[in-house]
Amino acid sequence: MIAAMVRILFGFVLACLAGALTQVLFVITPADIYGLEGDPRWQRIAFASAITLSAATQSAVFSLPFAAVVVLFGVVRRVQGWAYYVFAGLAVALLGFAALYVSESGGQPTIANGYAVAAFAFSGIIAGYVYWLVAGHQAGSFYREREDVLDDVAEEDTRRQHLTSRDYDRADRIVPAVSDPGVRKTH
Repeated sequence: MIAAMVRILFGFVLACLAGALTQVLFVITPADIYGLEGDPRWQRIAFASAITLSAATQSAVFSLPFAAVVVLFGVVRRVQGWAYYVFAGLAVALLGFAALYVSESGGQPTIANGYAVAAFAFSGIIAGYVYWLVAGHQAGSFYREREDVLDDVAEEDTRRQHLTSRDYDRADRIVPAVSDPGVRKTH
């Protein structure tokens, strides 16, 4: 169970990093990076990495309550399909977009455009898929392992309690037959 919790936490962290990297790649494209030579290229990569870590932190802070509900439901219901986590990631990302849109002040440039929606949606899809790869495909597996052990124990108990035909053949040698109903058994 501890291993499952570590896997879930690791999956959440990697999902936040993957989603943030996806959003950063919508702003700083690989073509921008490859078009540079020498030091400016490494400075751009360092800048993109710093922005990715910042965006991952913000994503983690915003998405933690939603992700906790998604993961808890997935573990309890043993949802191991990729589609569940991808659509959940998409929904959380679109909630993040809606929260940014609602918090905008009037008179300022708006985030409401197709490119921003695509960036948020795609980052949610990538984050959900990365979570599924790391942890979601094994959701609830510790319950299954425990049930398998309990099934094995129950099967062993049933096997021990089950009388075979050999047991019935030996019964008359072990317990003497009582022919007189008035004779009382003492065992």
